[in-house]
Amino acid sequence: PAGAFSSPPPADDSTSPTADDSSALPLPSTYITCGKCKSLFAISSADLGAHGKGRRVKCSVCDNSWYQSRDRLLDIPTQTHELLPLPKSDLERIAKNLEREESADFAGVFKLYVGNLDWNVKEEDLKEFFESGVEGGGEVCDVSIVRGEGGRSRGFAFVTFYEEEVGRKALELNGKECNGREISVREPNN
Repeated sequence: PAGAFSSPPPADDSTSPTADDSSALPLPSTYITCGKCKSLFAISSADLGAHGKGRRVKCSVCDNSWYQSRDRLLDIPTQTHELLPLPKSDLERIAKNLEREESADFAGVFKLYVGNLDWNVKEEDLKEFFESGVEGGGEVCDVSIVRGEGGRSRGFAFVTFYEEEVGRKALELNGKECNGREISVREPNN
């Protein structure tokens, strides 16, 4: 599956696969990056076949294909990072971007700060809140909840829209209730 590097979770993270987790596959020590959508894939030299210098590979996120040579495999920095599955929301954003003929890493044109969030609010909750709350509808491109070291929400997020007009309409949601809290919606400071 596609993934992204992240700093490793705290040592007491009980959701990490363990040595006795029979559903987990061993992670190769190398990876490749799709040149189109920038997704990362763990892959070993053996995955490229027994003969030749490499083989053609295809991205499972954006369908881009390329010739991958053994000498261009990158080492996973396992001492400082962990390869995690790409969240469903990122996969959906990449697919929508490619459908709209945007670059895969496009994150929208109009960003809003959203504060006073419930600690348990999820990215999907905010996406649904803004898409259903904007008069005339509109699409949210990206939602990023800011989290502390332990992974807990810090109570604010950034929501980015595909179109500036939709983002400006979303400013009208300032003071509305989301997950039981009256939220603050405004343009970010920077």
